[in-house]
Amino acid sequence: MNKRKKFLVFLIAVFLLLAIPCLLLILKKPIPAASILKASSEDDVYQFYYRSVPGLKMAEDTGMVKDLNKRLEWPGRDSVVIIDRIWYSTKSVYLFYHVENMTEAAYLGGEIYLPSSEPARKQSFHGLDSIGRASEKGILFNDSYYSCLKLPPLRDNSGNIISGIETLAYAPFINVPDRKDKDSFTAVRLKAFDIGLNYLANEEPVTKIPVQAMIDINDKQLSFYQVNISPSVLQIYFQYLNSGKDRVYRVKGTYTTDKGETYEFDAYPRAITDYPYHYSMDVPPLHIIPSSLQIQIDSIYCTGSDSISFDINTRQYDGKSKSYKVEIGKDQVKGTDILVEEILLNKQSAEIFIAAKPAAGKPAPYTRIDLSNPQWYREELDIKEEANILTIKNADYQLYNPDKLAYGIKVKPEKGIYIDLERDFWDSTGIIRIEIDNLRYVYEIGMKAVITLDNQPDSD
Repeated sequence: MNKRKKFLVFLIAVFLLLAIPCLLLILKKPIPAASILKASSEDDVYQFYYRSVPGLKMAEDTGMVKDLNKRLEWPGRDSVVIIDRIWYSTKSVYLFYHVENMTEAAYLGGEIYLPSSEPARKQSFHGLDSIGRASEKGILFNDSYYSCLKLPPLRDNSGNIISGIETLAYAPFINVPDRKDKDSFTAVRLKAFDIGLNYLANEEPVTKIPVQAMIDINDKQLSFYQVNISPSVLQIYFQYLNSGKDRVYRVKGTYTTDKGETYEFDAYPRAITDYPYHYSMDVPPLHIIPSSLQIQIDSIYCTGSDSISFDINTRQYDGKSKSYKVEIGKDQVKGTDILVEEILLNKQSAEIFIAAKPAAGKPAPYTRIDLSNPQWYREELDIKEEANILTIKNADYQLYNPDKLAYGIKVKPEKGIYIDLERDFWDSTGIIRIEIDNLRYVYEIGMKAVITLDNQPDSD
């Protein structure tokens, strides 16, 4: 190597030594924290709470929110944590707090429990989703930081929500975000204390209003017939008519009231009757009971009764470890082309990609197949209650046994699924038969209905 080349290599090495640390510093530069809103009055603090906690105004008006005013010293700091109030319900538990002499974010955490069943380990922080709301985590007022912590209600040993609590224990932590790393927190344990709750679930007031509203979706209908209003939840009762025995398991949309409240929801309805199904779904609660609300249903997710099947001739492939582009068993179900589109072979496994391709650019309302969350067929499985039941057999119609053979399923959202089988199974049979029953589908609707709430209500 001549001197010029050696010098050039030297310059490149020096450049890399200087550039790499600078690049690392740029990549590690912390994302600036969102600015904290400053309140000019106590009313601004309450408005922050009302934005963060749906139903809070109604809970206050009906006596569901309990004052605590519990002062807790913060060890090593000239600050005091005050737990101001608690709202306990079977849906959520909210602890409203502020930290005196604190002009930066401080997030409440810790565990609630019954005094007779204190957990051995306590979680200091439940994540940012437990604090305030997505776009606001707290607010400053008079050199104090105000926010609220959301926790789930307590359950008994059988997993049922406890409906009556006399005394609640709370082991609080306060968490301060790291200024350099937004995902790191310094947790400080505070003194545990008991709360005289005297809570009974059946004391929460519920207003039941019969309604009549309909969304016509081609040959089907969503029929809304009752709304239950309580501080902790708004329950909407409905039927999905002319849909055969298809079952609704998810509904996404928004609603807006004539009082100016708007909430998005992603609800998982409960079937409260056998066929013909009636459903109840929980959506975010209201601050004020309105005269009417406009509900927009963006999409409903259903378990249907359609099936698809494919026969794959394994002898058509040379057995080499590679990817094969194929088009096997193409069929159209509910506006979606479904086919085996790729086979990937290696020494350990055979991977089969089943593609689901809805028609592009189709305006709502329209349906599309959803292959996510398939369930392997087992003899003890009640296939009437399950969706996307996956059955795989060999040429002799013997079941692929996921309890004995290696397997895997990888979902490619809104594209399809990869099914991973043991290579020995592939090599041992000339035909692999794949069937998926009770196909799930999504009905993209984007339609509205006005629900009038001025009928004579029943109150519990």
